[in-house]
Order: sequence, then structure tokens, then C-alpha cells
Amino acid sequence: MSFGGPRAIAFEESLATQMSSYEGGPAIAVGAPPIAAVPNAPAPGGRILVAAFQGSQRTGGYAIRITKITRSDGEIDVTATFTRPSAGDIVTQVLTSPAHVVSIAAPDAAGARTAVLFDQSGAERARVAIP
Repeated sequence: MSFGGPRAIAFEESLATQMSSYEGGPAIAVGAPPIAAVPNAPAPGGRILVAAFQGSQRTGGYAIRITKITRSDGEIDVTATFTRPSAGDIVTQVLTSPAHVVSIAAPDAAGARTAVLFDQSGAERARVAIP
């Protein structure tokens, strides 16, 4: 299925957390629920989950928020805002793993082979093959 140029994909909020079970650097996951690192993320029937992970952090004050999803041919591009504490901020001293999960309509994901996570500056942060 060819979509031509990039087109916006509508998404619905599912879950935002500071404590996903994902360990590692920035990552993205796309698939039918559940997604392993956030098994409690709800998704209404007929929808696909899109999860963006900021990666393991040593303190609080970090967050990630999906702001835009587009589709072009076989690729789903996800843009997210990565937030980090400013120098001098008082933060909790606890390991965190921020994640934001949204859902998209299943037809919007049909035939997609790759998902790419970009930060707010447009830099690619992660890429994954979609099963």
C-alpha cells in the first residue's frame, strides 16, 4: 500500500509513565497490545500501540511525550519531546524509565515495515523493524 508523501496519523493517549520496565537508551515499539515494557497500556479493540521510551535514567525529572505521528509508504515516523532536568534542579534519586504510549487505528499501521523515533530537534533517536 503506498501513501505517497507523509501524512499525519491521529493518535489517542494510552499511558504516560516514569517507570516502564524498559532498560536501555531511547527506543520505539509498535504493535498490538500488550507491549512488553508497558504491559498495562490500554488499547481499544482495532488499535495499535505506539510506545516511545526515553531510556533508563538515574534520577527523576525526565519525561518523553509523543507530539506527532506521520506515515509515508512503509515507515511510521514518531516525533517526541524529550525532557530532562535543568542543572541545579532538585530531583528524586531513583532509577526511572520514562515512556509515553499512544494508540493509532490499525489501518494506519497496515503494511508499515519500520518505525522511527525523532526528538523535538528532528534528530533520529531510535529505529525498529515492525513485525
